[in-house]
Amino acid sequence: MPLHSTEAIVIGGHDLAEADRIVVFYAKSAGKIRAVAEGARRIRTRFGGNLQLFTEGRLVYFERRNKTLHKVNEFAVIRSNHGLREDLDRMVLGSAAVEAVAAGVEEEEVSPEIYRLLEEGLEILEVSAQPGVVMQGFFLHLLRLLGYFPELLACVSCRHSPPPGDDAYLSPSQGGLVCSRCQTRVVDVMPASPAALGFLRGASSSTLRVIDRISILPQVLQEVSTTLQAFLRHILGRPLRSADFLARL
Repeated sequence: MPLHSTEAIVIGGHDLAEADRIVVFYAKSAGKIRAVAEGARRIRTRFGGNLQLFTEGRLVYFERRNKTLHKVNEFAVIRSNHGLREDLDRMVLGSAAVEAVAAGVEEEEVSPEIYRLLEEGLEILEVSAQPGVVMQGFFLHLLRLLGYFPELLACVSCRHSPPPGDDAYLSPSQGGLVCSRCQTRVVDVMPASPAALGFLRGASSSTLRVIDRISILPQVLQEVSTTLQAFLRHILGRPLRSADFLARL
């Protein structure tokens, strides 16, 4: 069994048998991988508490050729992101971030850009004064990296930009902005307020750290969140498990 070493973030997992655990990682140089951590649930284990959700570390694992389940040899913590596990609201947001990544990528699909986005997103969510705003920036950038970035400037149907003050809509099935003249032909349009569109347009070209400083009214944040959840649901084929919790935050 070849031995590999890579930076990785714990994005999921479940118990196996009496003492083992299957851990899902998103690895910088290997993509999404699943590996068995033997004895991880014993009181005395060489893994300690290192394999908790959101933890970033140096993963050493044995690759099982032609298998989808590998074997963890070592996981040394780089950043625990423990603050995400100690606050319920931040834990929900962090869970949504890792779930969206896990659902959006194929097994062993490598993307250093997605890894960096997840790494930075979890780090900022842990300390941000407005983590809900950061979360929307994370989803927007993830859509771009998954190849489903919504068109926000021109109508996807007629290719005209809605004039200022005109009604505008967004459609997940059509991939973005729909003007008032074309919206009657689209079944899943959602009204898009000027404030929500302004946030989405600005956030699309901003880093998460810049987005963390954007001021946004609660009702606009709720609209943005509903919109991005709809786009994610369309491309993932199902809503995020944490969607109901996100709606309450």
